[in-house]
Amino acid sequence: MDQVKEIVNSVKEAMLVCLSDSVSEALREANMVIANQPGANSANAMHLNDEKQAVVERFSNNIGSNFDELTGSKSRQVNVLDYGSLSLVEEDDLEAIIAMEGMISHARNCDIQEYLRFTTRLDSLFYGTRIDESNNPMDPEQIGEAFRDAIRPVSLTAPDLLIAYRKFNSCVFHNLENALEKANGILIQKGIIPNLDIAARNKKEQRNKRRVRRQKSDPTDRAFATAEQNATGAGTNQQLLSMMQNLMHGSQTHGVPAQTVPTGNVSSNAGHAGLQQGMMIGSQKVEIVASDQLLSLLNKLQSVAGPEHDDSGVNDGATALNLSNSVGKLLEQGSDSEVLRAIDSQSLDIINLVTFLYEEIWRDETVPIPVKELIGRTQITILKLALQDASFFEDADHPARILLNELATAGICWTETDKQNADPMYRKMNEIVNSFVKDFSNDLELIENLIDEFKEFKHGQALASQESEHRLMDADERKNRLSDVNDYALHKIKERILSEDVHSFVQNFLLTHFHKFVVQVVLREGPGGISWKPVMNTIDVLLWTVSHEKSEGDLEKFTKVNPRLLANLGKALEVAGIEKDEAEQSLNELKNVQEECFKGSWEETNTPSATPSDDNDDSSIRETPAAESKLPEDDEHLLEVAKYPIGIWLEFQVDSEHTIRCTLAAKIDTIEKYVFVNGQGVKVVEKSKTGLARELKAGTVKVISEAPLIDRAMESVIGKLRESTTTPQ
Repeated sequence: MDQVKEIVNSVKEAMLVCLSDSVSEALREANMVIANQPGANSANAMHLNDEKQAVVERFSNNIGSNFDELTGSKSRQVNVLDYGSLSLVEEDDLEAIIAMEGMISHARNCDIQEYLRFTTRLDSLFYGTRIDESNNPMDPEQIGEAFRDAIRPVSLTAPDLLIAYRKFNSCVFHNLENALEKANGILIQKGIIPNLDIAARNKKEQRNKRRVRRQKSDPTDRAFATAEQNATGAGTNQQLLSMMQNLMHGSQTHGVPAQTVPTGNVSSNAGHAGLQQGMMIGSQKVEIVASDQLLSLLNKLQSVAGPEHDDSGVNDGATALNLSNSVGKLLEQGSDSEVLRAIDSQSLDIINLVTFLYEEIWRDETVPIPVKELIGRTQITILKLALQDASFFEDADHPARILLNELATAGICWTETDKQNADPMYRKMNEIVNSFVKDFSNDLELIENLIDEFKEFKHGQALASQESEHRLMDADERKNRLSDVNDYALHKIKERILSEDVHSFVQNFLLTHFHKFVVQVVLREGPGGISWKPVMNTIDVLLWTVSHEKSEGDLEKFTKVNPRLLANLGKALEVAGIEKDEAEQSLNELKNVQEECFKGSWEETNTPSATPSDDNDDSSIRETPAAESKLPEDDEHLLEVAKYPIGIWLEFQVDSEHTIRCTLAAKIDTIEKYVFVNGQGVKVVEKSKTGLARELKAGTVKVISEAPLIDRAMESVIGKLRESTTTPQ
């Protein structure tokens, strides 16, 4: 890891110089435009000129932090919002905000070749971490956010801010490829995939290519070659498929018993590798079935299960169908005393590999049972596809793989199996699987259409779940829907209160005084504005200060954070229009509750006979004081937790029978608190950093891998085949 940090730091230093120079140029040009526009206020231009160096420094620090977060040298800080500097977005500012979003989108969608090369090289440095727009320091959104945060303290007027954004776009985004070329040059000098060649490809062309039969080319060449090279590359070898075949045959030639290889050898008298058309096996003459006959056998096998059954042949919901044996039995039935029906070695290998693949899907503990059952029904259909289009194994962007990965991702938060029929998402997934199994006839366009249909459905579901937010996005609508705004703000506050034993005064404070403040925030910014996450984090910090469950070191954190918290709450009450005397009285009462909670908590924790509560809430997981002693700073689980990025999915064990899956929504570093939400964005779990590390150590929480399901399963197959070849006789 030290070597990776050294390489990434080399890129970071170069990019800080390059990007900072571009930002400085953008601010210089923006200053000139602001100063020379008709009716300009010279003070505004002078203010930006005076603040230019500070903006560049803040921008540089933000970019540097993004690189440091990637290497684990620094974690993203989400602190309590300082309401003293709260700047609610005026409606005129929306034009600048929308403009920046458009610039980011355009910069990302330009399909920059150097960006693709940089992302690929960077991704190769981090095992187990996927580099994408959420964590790539050179992604346009990361760079745009760094500039937005850097220039915000200048408090430019909306028209001047728009000018600054446009100059940033022309000086930074338009020259981003040059910066990335320098970054790639550094990585090449460090020996990171020096011969990589990526050509930017038109997305519409790629979509059309998927609708014709796949070329049997090397996956790396196919992914990184030009369209012309792809057109002439039909004769190249399929290296990944060949590697798996060699490993599979190697395990057999090394004398490894069949059961030590992933279970799947075709019935002994039907599919031996090496059988040739016309060979005599005793009194039987070998007859190799043609490809169309093999597909007919698979259709027969599929019809035996029937549409009402899992086409995967799942037994008790625990294993995938051994297609090799199933096909072998059908071949036996078609043989007689004179003819031995068999299949060619290539088809045999593909049948085995598909069987192995689905076995690994069933072994993947991160995939919910309902998703396994749905994907399991596609096994025979995928086999028919792979027999006709072996690039399924090679191409991570194969439509069939994308479809299966989309299904797996959509069900990532499911933990129960008895309520899925009522879930619109499950019903749609079931419909998509039925269409794929029933209608597929080697037509990739059908799969592409199913992917588009499913994505459109998910988008519609997301819009439906956020209907109230969308109704309130328009400023005029918000003014006309004051009742909806009040209900929305109240609902969001209630979502943050997981524990039922929160002090009654605190609940009343949040649902009355603070509720009025949240209403003002929504009226000014709309749902999800720039202040929304900090406001929600403030609620979480307040609830932490009045929780009876405390851990070692919390008193020190409380002493440090509470003065600022109270000052912020005071500002919030001012914004909410609460009378000064009433606000002061409320804050004094709140301080009394906080002090009592800390005093009572430490008396209980320091009493030897005290025992933690065993109570659990159905919607959340609570921590107990006994689990909260400090861990060493170099504890491996503490270090791992510190690196968890926003958006990572975890599964918590609630009790012996129930689990809950949720994603990390916020890390509040001031109190070392991690906040998790479910698939609908509702807070369901909050953990201290130490508590989460202890649960990880105890095995009561696990990370749900975000790598695509089929990629994970393919890697597992290759890994087990490699183990098979090295297993001693």
